[in-house]
Amino acid sequence: MHGPGFPMGRWSIRHAMVWALVVLFAPGPRAQAYPISPETLWSLTLEAEWVVWADVEDVRGLSKEEQAEVKRGDWETGAVTRLRIREAWKGAGRPGEQVDVHWFPSMCPAPPSYEEGHVVVAFLTRRAGKWRTVALSYGTRYPASPDDTEAYRRAVTLAKSAQDQWTQARIVGRRTDLEAARVDWHVRVSTHPATRWDGLYGLVPDSDAARSFYDRNARNPAQLTRPQLETLAHGFVEQPPLDHALPMMLTALRGHVDTQVDLSAARALETVFSQGEPKGWVIHAFDLLRERQGEAPLEHESLTAEAQWKRRIDDWSLAGSKLEGKELEELTREWARFKQRHQLTPALLPLPAPAPVPGTGGDTTL
Repeated sequence: MHGPGFPMGRWSIRHAMVWALVVLFAPGPRAQAYPISPETLWSLTLEAEWVVWADVEDVRGLSKEEQAEVKRGDWETGAVTRLRIREAWKGAGRPGEQVDVHWFPSMCPAPPSYEEGHVVVAFLTRRAGKWRTVALSYGTRYPASPDDTEAYRRAVTLAKSAQDQWTQARIVGRRTDLEAARVDWHVRVSTHPATRWDGLYGLVPDSDAARSFYDRNARNPAQLTRPQLETLAHGFVEQPPLDHALPMMLTALRGHVDTQVDLSAARALETVFSQGEPKGWVIHAFDLLRERQGEAPLEHESLTAEAQWKRRIDDWSLAGSKLEGKELEELTREWARFKQRHQLTPALLPLPAPAPVPGTGGDTTL
């Protein structure tokens, strides 16, 4: 959605590209090229037999025997990665044990990412006698620091504990509310940058327009309590995101009044603009900050199904593209006017360390 004063340039080209992609990825003979539905650490933990933190020791092509198996129908094997387990967070894997993971290199959907010499968190399941990666690129993660590793370890451990308790309760005939546990888990992991996308996508999936566009699962926004909103706000203020998690977080905090959130959002946007190459999601984040300042009242009119679909196409096509030219100039001027109106001089935030291996989890390429 675009507020008054926002540029709309190049839409005829964008729409043409969008509809070409829609046709390209439509169900049918080319359906195998369609991006998969996004998966968060919660669902990955539920689906995986093993969750391991492991060294990527070797990535190789197929042996003659493996090539023969592929010809007999093992379409999931095109390369093999050897992992050496450091820790098993779910499953019977032992430290020091080697595991061969079979996967198929492709462009779309994005495959799991295994980079020799790096340490990966991998979500594995066994099919046709071989270890495979759950949910392809969503099922490999690369912590950038020991703190990130602990965040992933905690997220997986908490998810597994809640899921195991629910399973045990069902076995003995007791009813427990797994949905409440799931929402609480998503709130808790949203507070750490490494697991923030996983948390927020489970709370406000449509706020990640680029990935929710491909989501074939039924997902609704979570209804959060005031304490949960305060938890999100505290995590946001402590470490504001400088990527597409920014509009996701502001969507989750919509209607929650907190001046520190407003100031942190302004600092985040100022930092993103200072880097010179903002992406389309910045428009959504700016819209949400303007709304928090009373400049963009909530819409109450109901949209037709056609209007909802068009808005979804617009949001998806813009979210991941870089703003440039007249479009960027107009948005930058509007940002300067906004700061002047509200007498803001937001300080820049420190830039995060680059991802060791990009294109996994919430950064999955589409």
